Amino acid sequence: MKFILLFSALVISNNILAADLEVTVKALRNGEGQLRMAIFDGPSEFPRGDEIRSLNIKAKTGDIKTLIKGMKPGTYAIAVHHDENFNEQMDTNLLGLPEEGYGFSNDAKVFFGPPNFQAASFTIKAEQKKINIHIIY
Repeated sequence: MKFILLFSALVISNNILAADLEVTVKALRNGEGQLRMAIFDGPSEFPRGDEIRSLNIKAKTGDIKTLIKGMKPGTYAIAVHHDENFNEQMDTNLLGLPEEGYGFSNDAKVFFGPPNFQAASFTIKAEQKKINIHIIY
């Protein structure tokens, strides 16, 4: 009986502490392919390693808004990629520069490589969080 009560309390407290994250990705240039979104909770994997959550969303011209439910309070960073040809990788030109759209939370800037986790990170508390990410082509 004690175990059931303790387990129930843990489940309820986890749900109470979970928040929703609303992400709006702005300015997709077309509706081809998919928008790939990866969420990270630490610097060791960001932005190319193992994400804690990922989504593939059908692309559409303009803005895409998505709601991610049940995010625990903490610090996160997001990387997005407009995969226009569904090949699940960033296409680059001969110089290694991206040919498809990309973006990061906080609209973190790219200088000779992706931004670090600190530049792209944001904090989620117990209430809903809204962020915007502008796609760069």
